[in-house]
Amino acid sequence: MAHAAVMLLTCAAAGAAMPVVAGAADALPPAAARAADAVPPAAATAAESPPSLPGPPPGAGAGFPLPPSAGAVPLAPAPGASTAIPAPAGPALVDGGAQVTAAGRLTLRVACGASGRASLSVAALRSVTLARAAYGCHGGRAAVRLRIDSADARRLAPISPALGRVTLRQGATTARLSVALAAAGRSWSPGFWSDGGLQCASPGPAQAYLVAPNFTVTPSTSIAVRPWVASYTADGGWRWLGLRGRDASRWLELIATPAGVAQWLQPAGALNPWTWGPIDVPGGARSYALGVFEVIYWYGGRPTYVWRYARSFVAAQPTGSYCVYG
Repeated sequence: MAHAAVMLLTCAAAGAAMPVVAGAADALPPAAARAADAVPPAAATAAESPPSLPGPPPGAGAGFPLPPSAGAVPLAPAPGASTAIPAPAGPALVDGGAQVTAAGRLTLRVACGASGRASLSVAALRSVTLARAAYGCHGGRAAVRLRIDSADARRLAPISPALGRVTLRQGATTARLSVALAAAGRSWSPGFWSDGGLQCASPGPAQAYLVAPNFTVTPSTSIAVRPWVASYTADGGWRWLGLRGRDASRWLELIATPAGVAQWLQPAGALNPWTWGPIDVPGGARSYALGVFEVIYWYGGRPTYVWRYARSFVAAQPTGSYCVYG
């Protein structure tokens, strides 16, 4: 089991850098009920694969639960129920993040069905809307060119990557999305959890199972975990499925220890992590999926927030970032 690593990450929602102690076991626990005849998903081609990983999930860094009571030990949460990735509806982001130039310029690529308008806010910079722009939709794509104040761009540099909120209005449809923003030359990706992930083609060829990472911290502390599955199609862009359906999930209350999540550690030393599935993947167009987990570490009753991707696996063998279907 890997030891925890001390990392300095930016809590963009609060606009402050906070120490996070996070780690996970190296081995991926097998998902429950994997069928023997599961067919591995098809390999992706460079032309069909997503242009980038997704950005933060909807409402990232917000909607926190109340701090747990001192000494409280919550019960192990029930596994996530079987569900299906919904069909695309409304505008969505194609890229999960963007780099902001020193002059404050950035471009967001959008999957669209009609022209519309976009607005951007970044709570870590200011509480007001920072930029607005109209966009034209051509061939199902739009390039949304926004510009924030150069002073805000300078403030973004030391807190990169930061969480942004994008509102896309397309006719009567409004989509409220999250985006990762970084100063020019810096990465907006949060990285990957060291274990857990999305089990591809499990239990059936057009299904997936999400397995939570074994969150390890020193010293032990209460944590809250919010799981997601992000899915991509060429026509629809990145879409989000949470425990409450489209664009909505919920927090799982846990205790993280140096050995892992207390509720998942069995007396004989085995690990029984939280799982979610099966998750049905729609047929038709080629699609891509991966897991994402948000985590709140409650140190001294104060939240430290992190979000990261979870890698994808076929029969416990890593496939890279995505499960690929169709």
